[in-house]
Amino acid sequence: MIPDINKEKFHCSWSSSIPGFEKVLEMIRKGDLADTPECSKINYNSGKTVWHCRIGGFDFAYKTQEGKKPWRYLFRSSLPVRECKNYRIISELGIKTPDVLAVGDERKFFLLKESFLVTTFIEGTSDGNIFRRGNKFYRGAEELKRAFCEEAMRTLGRFHKRGYYHKAFHPRNLLFRGTSAADFELFWIDVARPRKNGLFFRKRHEINDLHVFFRDMILTRSEVLDLLKIYVSSRSDKKLDAEKVFNDLVNFRRRLIFNSRFMVFDEEND
Repeated sequence: MIPDINKEKFHCSWSSSIPGFEKVLEMIRKGDLADTPECSKINYNSGKTVWHCRIGGFDFAYKTQEGKKPWRYLFRSSLPVRECKNYRIISELGIKTPDVLAVGDERKFFLLKESFLVTTFIEGTSDGNIFRRGNKFYRGAEELKRAFCEEAMRTLGRFHKRGYYHKAFHPRNLLFRGTSAADFELFWIDVARPRKNGLFFRKRHEINDLHVFFRDMILTRSEVLDLLKIYVSSRSDKKLDAEKVFNDLVNFRRRLIFNSRFMVFDEEND
């Protein structure tokens, strides 16, 4: 179940929620959550605030976002609305996501003032940054780290196979729970940026998604190659070869007019 996006309007404020969530939505939109004991702020960054609330039998994450660069969104969907639409696409591919409970914009004469998204809160999860260098699970959780990376490659491969690209495939945008490969679950979150891929830059967009993931994780060369084999297998494309994808990955330049490259594997620990 997902809110009715057909209610979206560009000239004025609007909102939509799943049946049964209407009263909760009205309360959190009108109330001061800082004074609400059932809610706690879990993140604030660059005009975006995320709350974790338990109200009316619902356990949810409530994200509000200030209307930055409102002229950009005069006749375009806000980022939370795009995220809602993308959750539908991603879940239809069999990739796990939170359920969307509500979404909406505050607009005045087409100008976006604020937007919001409410999703179910996925209990007992951590994001993939926990595996990055210097963080808690960088050492000593190799089985879990491997399960995380393998499932990331499988799901990204399916996403690319259907003609989409992510544009921000950072480990921090992947939640997981479980203690081993046997009970492991992966969830995609913060998916406002994914979009349909075109033909002209399709390969570049796909390599960029891989590049974003691996330059954050900094695995060994052999680990990257093994994971690319899983990615290629999930694409079911006989024209793809893991060695060729690896070569494209290490030679990738984020900006076409510059020669700078970024490390995507750790040569010293290979």
